[in-house]
Amino acid sequence: MAIIPDIAYRLSPLTYFFLALIVIWLLVSMGQRYRSIRLAGLAGELNLQLFGRDPLGLPQRYEQMYLFRQGHARRARNVMIGHYQGRQLRLFDYLYETGLGQDRRTQQFSVVIVQVSRELPGLLVQPRATKRQQYNLSGMDQIKLPSISDKQGYAVFCERAGFAQDYIGEEILQNLRQCEGSSLEVQDGVLALYAPGKLKAGKYRQLRGLASELAEYLAGDNPQTDRS
Repeated sequence: MAIIPDIAYRLSPLTYFFLALIVIWLLVSMGQRYRSIRLAGLAGELNLQLFGRDPLGLPQRYEQMYLFRQGHARRARNVMIGHYQGRQLRLFDYLYETGLGQDRRTQQFSVVIVQVSRELPGLLVQPRATKRQQYNLSGMDQIKLPSISDKQGYAVFCERAGFAQDYIGEEILQNLRQCEGSSLEVQDGVLALYAPGKLKAGKYRQLRGLASELAEYLAGDNPQTDRS
């Protein structure tokens, strides 16, 4: 019975380090596998193809968008591909890193992307930045919307002020907030909604529905205000 403690005593600290890495790797792999199994049910329900690994190089494909220019070590997982209401649809988990060494952190988002008209101007609607993150890195002007108070907690950036003033209102911000505080982005013919963290299947379905509604609304000729 004393053999096991004696062996453990002889193991070097480096051996313990590598054993800990193996345990962590196994736990991460099991978590990713469980996540893929859960999302497989959603993909089947929505008639989408599910890929555990990214077959499209999504961070590079959408590198013009604000979200996909953040941090480093960008990657997509659990990519679901198909169509919904005649529009190309992509759902996926997105991760990137910030900081280095002991300050390295993994940022995670759940993303839904649908096709829209390329005539739509660039648009970003995101939760208002904290005082530590008050710089405008979107490359677009921040738009003041008279009908929206600061209490809504969102900042709006757009290439055309009139477009944002016509289409972005209280209802849209409320819907974004109800979808786990998600952000809305439009660039080069694609509309993206992304929520922080890993959404459960039901919340992913809700985000998909909102993305489709916004794609129809922003492409329509019935803005919330009459600027004629």
